[in-house]
Amino acid sequence: MARVLDSTRLTARILGPFLAVAGAAAVLRRDDLLALIEGFQGDPALTFVTGMLLVLSGLALMAVHQRWRTPAEIALSLTIWLLTLRGAFLIFAPSVIFDLADNVIASTPLVVALGLAAVGVGVWLTLVGYRRAAG
Repeated sequence: MARVLDSTRLTARILGPFLAVAGAAAVLRRDDLLALIEGFQGDPALTFVTGMLLVLSGLALMAVHQRWRTPAEIALSLTIWLLTLRGAFLIFAPSVIFDLADNVIASTPLVVALGLAAVGVGVWLTLVGYRRAAG
């Protein structure tokens, strides 16, 4: 018999590990972030394609998960919306994202705090996604 996952658990299995890896990379590679961001900002094609992929993946996740009842559902839905909006800004107004990134990168403690927060949320969502179903 095929296993069917509810949309919250399925989405948590996708976004949880992603957030944990992205947060850990920001903390562990914080000295490389400035060069990475400068390279990204210097390549309009990469910026555009990344924006398109974020919008596409965000819309796909929205189609699967658009729930706002429990803390996990709220965290997932909010993350999906933020990633989708980030993609739209990269397509239509990349300077907004670039300015925000420059301001965050200027503060190492902020990079570490945001990275650790992403790791924490990512681990929590991963546990939500892979926990044993009741029953």
